[in-house]
Amino acid sequence: SVVDGATTALFFLKEKAGIQKGQKVLINGASGSIGTFAVQLAKYYGAEVTCVCSTKNIELVKSLGADKIVDYTKEDFAETGFSYDIIFDTVGKSSFGSCKKALKSKGKYVTTVLTLKIALLSLLTRYGSKKKVISGMSLNKAEALNCIRDLIEGGNLKTIIDRKYQLEDLPAAHEYVEKRHKVGNIVIKVSH
Repeated sequence: SVVDGATTALFFLKEKAGIQKGQKVLINGASGSIGTFAVQLAKYYGAEVTCVCSTKNIELVKSLGADKIVDYTKEDFAETGFSYDIIFDTVGKSSFGSCKKALKSKGKYVTTVLTLKIALLSLLTRYGSKKKVISGMSLNKAEALNCIRDLIEGGNLKTIIDRKYQLEDLPAAHEYVEKRHKVGNIVIKVSH
């Protein structure tokens, strides 16, 4: 319930976006697997964190350390008038174009969803543009896992588990995940 979500959040926030203390960070998809870890990691690194989630997940993201919350069922975070150093879209539901006005002048739009358009924008904004699009994945998993382990053992990071399934119920687990409304992680129990 930790490996993929936590290491992905760590990679994008720390390695790709270069998160710094005092920055304003928005996490879109704050109640999902990557999002729940991203909220906690952004707080750990000293950022002011705005979380985007649905009404039913507001209390959860507050418990993870959210400073501000945008309920996407009621408003569009890009239209709130606030600006951010980092917009981290963990679910691929936004676009650089729609978020551009919500980024500070040297802001970074970070997404885990790699499409041809995102890859091209990432290349185009790498040079000459103040606002950046960041995507892609390359990670030293051993180093990331050691960091995550230390954060968990230090009480700075916890995992959120939505549901547990037996191995023989794997199709039902996939069906639930594909509805795209899970909170945190799904665990598959393998018993002998």
